Amino acid sequence: GKGSRMYEITAPKPKCLLPIGNKPLIWYPLFKLQETGFNDVIVIIHDSQKVEIQSALEKLNLRIKIEYALIKNEEQGTADSLRSIQDKIKSDVIILSCDFVSDVNLGGVLNLFRMHNASLCALLLNPSSGESITVPGPKTKHKPEKDLIGIDSQTNRLVFLASASDFEDTVTLPKALIKKHTNMTMYSNLIDSHVYVLKKWIIKYLKIEANISTIKASNSFPTSKFPTSSFKANAVAPPSVAR
Repeated sequence: GKGSRMYEITAPKPKCLLPIGNKPLIWYPLFKLQETGFNDVIVIIHDSQKVEIQSALEKLNLRIKIEYALIKNEEQGTADSLRSIQDKIKSDVIILSCDFVSDVNLGGVLNLFRMHNASLCALLLNPSSGESITVPGPKTKHKPEKDLIGIDSQTNRLVFLASASDFEDTVTLPKALIKKHTNMTMYSNLIDSHVYVLKKWIIKYLKIEANISTIKASNSFPTSKFPTSSFKANAVAPPSVAR
């Protein structure tokens, strides 16, 4: 993304190259993947920024092999980006945004994904009680910057994931979802960290369902086909749930 909420500081350079400590922002998720044991990564970037980003990353001495996939539309969603590189994806895949800075153990998320044969595993942040999360940038949006996350109370499975800004005054849930999960609790205090582990078949599904632009457009996904499970973490790692 181009960092529209922080345009004053992202206008002269890509958001992923903003300095955090003594490293560019994108170093943190790449190093996290390297630390977890990954050998290869595909970095999806706007074609006009490739030279600048590649030059910066070559100076960081990362061992992980980086392949660059170029897009022309900075506004496209995660699902759109996955669709554009589907031919490069040969197995299940983990997705991180360039602004993921965390001490969470991704191995725990991956183990959960494998243990329950989940189709999608999402990492969520559970802020401490009373903790205020401030969204950067000018407050130009009238809709709340909140995630709506539905958890099946009996199985503790993730069954709904969407952004509150995608709805008007009323949140409408699919009848099939309500019928299948009769004990669902909807949360607005959990935060999607934009870390997802996906089965390869979902990438193929996205190719067919070209109207899906983002992973959060979960009411567009066939929830009945998603094996689901849950993961409760300690205070250091945010809780994650698999769909």
